[in-house]
Amino acid sequence: MIPIDFSENSNNALHYAKILLHSEECKFYLLNVYISNPSSLLSKDYSDSVLTEMSDESEKNLSLLLHKINKENQNLNHTFEIVSKANTLIKAIKHILVTKKIDLIVMGTKGANGSREVFLGSNAVKVINGVDKCPILVVPQNYTPKKPSLISFSTNFKRTFFKEELDPLIHIAILNHSKINIARIMLEEYLNDTQKLNKEALKNLFKNLDYLFCKIDVETSETNALKSFATQTESDLIALVHHKHSFFQKLMEEDVVDKLTFNSPLPILILSELN
Repeated sequence: MIPIDFSENSNNALHYAKILLHSEECKFYLLNVYISNPSSLLSKDYSDSVLTEMSDESEKNLSLLLHKINKENQNLNHTFEIVSKANTLIKAIKHILVTKKIDLIVMGTKGANGSREVFLGSNAVKVINGVDKCPILVVPQNYTPKKPSLISFSTNFKRTFFKEELDPLIHIAILNHSKINIARIMLEEYLNDTQKLNKEALKNLFKNLDYLFCKIDVETSETNALKSFATQTESDLIALVHHKHSFFQKLMEEDVVDKLTFNSPLPILILSELN
């Protein structure tokens, strides 16, 4: 599913998704949400005629986009369907996830200007923190889409990995013949017994992949360390599991997922935590 707002940003996300899944038989759902605040529906300013006009405009623009996409599409593996919803973005996405059995959400992100208000209000963060059990791929607005030949996967081995939560990463790596650098970001020099077991479990899950274990030294922050590692190794994609523990409490501290979403020069695959 691709949230569409008819900007170059969302078009770029769609383009990247088509490249990433080029050899995969796939149906793309293009979702446009034209009412972002449901309380507005109760306002006198939103009469039936205004809502009908907004609905018609959404359907019209989606139909024009679909016509353009189908005209240019030469990949017989790919089909496209448009969906127009008057709802909040999160509720609309959750509905489509269930009814259309979505496997992946791909969306563009414009980045933040550093203010807390914009940071909290970003659609990307809302989706990341509001949608469970579906991987999310965020694509920076200035990123030029290409197949990922090298993926940086960040972990500290402090938790058990589940096949189901890593399947999207494994699938993308196999589809694109990608190598994976498993980046260990931690201050400790050595792994404890639990971490060693988790590392062995990861080896088993990645047994059919081309991968390499790497340790990253954290000088300023985990976010900067991961970004620097991805840049220095010329990675094409960053992948990590999103641990949802008290998001707002962590907001003023360091939250790698949320900060990378806005500042990463590379697409980020955010895998859902299953436990």
